[in-house]
Amino acid sequence: MSQIRNQSLKATSWIYIGFLIGAINTYFFTHKDWFGTPEYGLTRALLDISMLTCAFSTLGVTTYIVKFFPYYKDIMGRKKNDLLGTALKVSMFGFLFTTIFLFLLHPLIIRKFSENSQLLVEYFYYVIPFSFFILLYNILEAYAYGFDKGVFTSFLRELILRIYTLVIIILKVFGIINFKYFILLFSCQFLIIIFILIIHLYKENVLWIAFRSSKVTKRYRKKIFSLLSLTTLIVIVTVLRQAIDGLVLAAKQDLSKVGIFGFATYLVSLLQAPFRSIVAVTIPILSRSWKAKDFKTINKIYERSSVNLLSFALFTFFAIWLNYENAILLFGINAEYLEGKWVFFVMGLVAIIEMGTGVNGQIIGTSIYWKFDLWTSLLLTILILPLSYFLTTTYGIMGPAFANLISFSVYNFARYWFLYKNFKMQPFSIKTLEAILIATISFIICYFLFNDISGIIGIIVRLLCFATLFIMLMVLRNVTPDLKALINQIPILIPRSRKQ
Repeated sequence: MSQIRNQSLKATSWIYIGFLIGAINTYFFTHKDWFGTPEYGLTRALLDISMLTCAFSTLGVTTYIVKFFPYYKDIMGRKKNDLLGTALKVSMFGFLFTTIFLFLLHPLIIRKFSENSQLLVEYFYYVIPFSFFILLYNILEAYAYGFDKGVFTSFLRELILRIYTLVIIILKVFGIINFKYFILLFSCQFLIIIFILIIHLYKENVLWIAFRSSKVTKRYRKKIFSLLSLTTLIVIVTVLRQAIDGLVLAAKQDLSKVGIFGFATYLVSLLQAPFRSIVAVTIPILSRSWKAKDFKTINKIYERSSVNLLSFALFTFFAIWLNYENAILLFGINAEYLEGKWVFFVMGLVAIIEMGTGVNGQIIGTSIYWKFDLWTSLLLTILILPLSYFLTTTYGIMGPAFANLISFSVYNFARYWFLYKNFKMQPFSIKTLEAILIATISFIICYFLFNDISGIIGIIVRLLCFATLFIMLMVLRNVTPDLKALINQIPILIPRSRKQ
């Protein structure tokens, strides 16, 4: 667990530096003087559609890389290792097929979006380079995981990507480029981190690429094809349920609603930041543990990830909720974004449920029962697609939030029950309840004591009060031993003794 904690801490530090820059980016996007809500909504819609296009193009190769990496690495030599080459061949075929389909789909897109989201119709074809670069980076990132490069890929995706976005935003704000060139550069954002990752892998002498089929590929051909066939559907339905909210809002409402919903979900993503770093670190460990039948390690990762992620999600959720309205009004953010307050609340509950159940999806996905990941993903998609459509029609911007809450509750319960029934693994304990109670009590105290204080002073006081109470009670109750270990690694809090 110390290896996971140390690497996760490094990855999370990059993520939160990136989130700090991302907060600046979001501030520029949402400020009333620089970008309109439809323009910000366009960036969110383009990203959603590009991720969906990438999902159709991937054809399951990222899962194939993670699943079979140990076999290729242990059996094949450097020059004959065709893992990456096979993944590139399959995904490029998928991208070509998907691009042709996009051109055929364009008339339907015009009919569905031209009335409420004309900007999306105008810039729709920027999806093609955007999705291609996302696809290529995802493949290289999955490949890098096998060499324990999860921290470095987190650095690229979470920090460098946001710095690039900040630069092009500044160029737009100061009038150096117009909105059209901004969207062009925005759609090419993954290109820069692709180059950096390729150079890094090459210098580390781990960029193993061959296109001729190796004996491993031939030996496991049927299993690989089966994996690709099923995980293609998993990836598609996973991204489809992520993109459906923005697409439904763009079609049934307008891009302004997409922007408001996107702002709320950006804040929710702050709750989920450690999850991404833990996934990057734990996937190769889980793969090796399943191979070695080391159930003790798997269960320990399951339990510890649950309480750690839940504690962080609760802390971040209540810290934001205490200051949502005050921060928007104080920092000159467009008042339209106040409409997203209750979207954040409901979507925040979704994130807390997701984080509280730990890395259940990664545990199932790296096991021999990975097909169950497909069935639960299908279940989630079957629930969320019609719910999002009909609830958006009825409740407007709150519709997708309610759809997510219902669907993800069912989805996570199914995964929880599967792991418990088959392996007697379950992540909850009395510490789970303690974390919830500590967060709730700390919030109530700070809310009633300081809610009437406005301005920057009110925000600072509420944050300091909540953080002090929450951390103090968590440490006193020893809810998670990783919290003390984390504090011990912060030099400013616990100075190391000097050598005599």
